[in-house]
Amino acid sequence: MKVEAKTIVAASFALAAALVASADAITPSVSDVTMTQNADSRKVTVTYTLSDAPAIITLDVLTNGVSIGQENVWSLAGDVNTVVQNGSDTKAIIWHPDKSWPNQKFGAGVVSAKVTAWAVNDPPMYLAVNLLQTGDVKYYTCAEAVPGGVTNSLYKTGSILMRRIYARGIPWLIGSAGNEIGHMARENQHEVTLTNDYYIGVYELTQKQWYYVTGESNRAYFNNAADWDERPMENIAFAMVRLNNYNNSTVQTAYYYPADPCTGSFLNLLRTKSGGLKFDLPGVAQWEYACRAGNGDGKWGDGSLILAAEANDDNLNRLGRNKRNGGSNGAQGVSAESGGTAKVGTYRPNSWGLYDMHGNVYEFCLDGWDASNGFGAGIQSSGNFCVRKGASYSDDTFACRSAFFTSADLNVCYPGCGVRLAITLP
Repeated sequence: MKVEAKTIVAASFALAAALVASADAITPSVSDVTMTQNADSRKVTVTYTLSDAPAIITLDVLTNGVSIGQENVWSLAGDVNTVVQNGSDTKAIIWHPDKSWPNQKFGAGVVSAKVTAWAVNDPPMYLAVNLLQTGDVKYYTCAEAVPGGVTNSLYKTGSILMRRIYARGIPWLIGSAGNEIGHMARENQHEVTLTNDYYIGVYELTQKQWYYVTGESNRAYFNNAADWDERPMENIAFAMVRLNNYNNSTVQTAYYYPADPCTGSFLNLLRTKSGGLKFDLPGVAQWEYACRAGNGDGKWGDGSLILAAEANDDNLNRLGRNKRNGGSNGAQGVSAESGGTAKVGTYRPNSWGLYDMHGNVYEFCLDGWDASNGFGAGIQSSGNFCVRKGASYSDDTFACRSAFFTSADLNVCYPGCGVRLAITLP
């Protein structure tokens, strides 16, 4: 059986494209799209021609002009879900519908392929980096398109999943209003407008992901053999993550905030593993914007109300491990069910699908700590401290709020402090 797809010329598109597209950027496009199916194996081959490469290519499959659902189009290989380079040859995508859309029959003229080209500086919603193979980076248009689903354990162990945050040019208030439960004076609000979109980790970095990048295991405080791999990496120092101080020896002031992570640091190793993606820590404003997920004063990241400061808060308990829902039982080496940190993704995500933004472990931010300006002094700060946000398994409710922050000594390993990764887009 052969099914011919109508020709599709697909311009790069994205949510809030008007905010992120460069005025002088060249828009890649595809043409001459065909779709054929092997009658015996049911394997589908899609071919296309790409103009103005490089581009990120994605595929959707339509029946009578309507998508079959991105969750059914994940068993793919070839020139798809990745950056495709220039070349005069015809590009090809292989799809195995028996794996992702079984028991379906294609009628002639009913099924068609929609191939979309995204400019590399305006990429799709999700990015996944395979830690088991250098340079294996995939892009997906939405949560439904992520193979196996966003909650698959793969994205907590052998792969790092990132979600794009559309923030460029959008004014918002960082900090908290004076009447917010748990408000502190250093959180007084001011307006912020981020200049770039960015990717941020769907999950906190796990111990297994740390191992695949560094080769190091059993450093974490909560390294119970039964569940360590999906629990957040902690008991690490900022210096190990970003500076050339992997072994936690004394660092020099000049090395506190270099433009790029130092050779030998975790982030430097990860950049190499990913094939050059500019992984880093999020800035304070990037972190808080992602945590709030469009929810304003007095709310948690899923839009529910903050109910308490130093007491049990049922809304918080649904979002992350904290002092009031088992975290205080955190003896070294206990299982996640018994106390301490939870396996990432155990609790409800915020409104943008990010997990554990409230509680579990504090997360290092790129900004240096400035006692006179608690929102951070920026990456050129000197001194021994950075900002950390998000609170931990042992913290009370007030510290888990989006606006709360405290400091971390760059050279100290904290059992309650870990990492959420970011990539700032052009």
